[in-house]
Amino acid sequence: MRLRAAVLLSAWILQIGTAQSAGLLDRSANRPPDVVQQDNGGNLLARIEFVEAHKNDPLYRLPLECFSSCTLLLGIAGACVSKGSLLFFHSAEVDGKKAPKYLNDYAASYYPPAVQTWVKAHHALEKTGWTLMDWQTAASLGVKVCPE
Repeated sequence: MRLRAAVLLSAWILQIGTAQSAGLLDRSANRPPDVVQQDNGGNLLARIEFVEAHKNDPLYRLPLECFSSCTLLLGIAGACVSKGSLLFFHSAEVDGKKAPKYLNDYAASYYPPAVQTWVKAHHALEKTGWTLMDWQTAASLGVKVCPE
């Protein structure tokens, strides 16, 4: 399945092009003291590549409002949420339509195990509408709370 998802993602990136989401390609975008207030997500493959490149970073502050592919930043070892942060999950889309289940499963594999369980229990990647996770829920699932 991973190979199939990787092939699909590669084809998808060729169709859509490089994402220009806030903070996606700028290594310092979410680091203190310049915490981004809002990240609206963007291209899934580009975000996965970013997470892979930074997966061992010791500190990575998620923005206060984190939408869509931004939630994959939880896959960075030092990912943390600030008090008041909101994370919004939804199914990936391809050409404006809900993506196949295996693509969403592949994306979810970047979340920490407890977040994966929460995402599955709330069907967060099965819906095109938003599923909200607040910072307290994230913290209860083992996501670090950022130092102030």
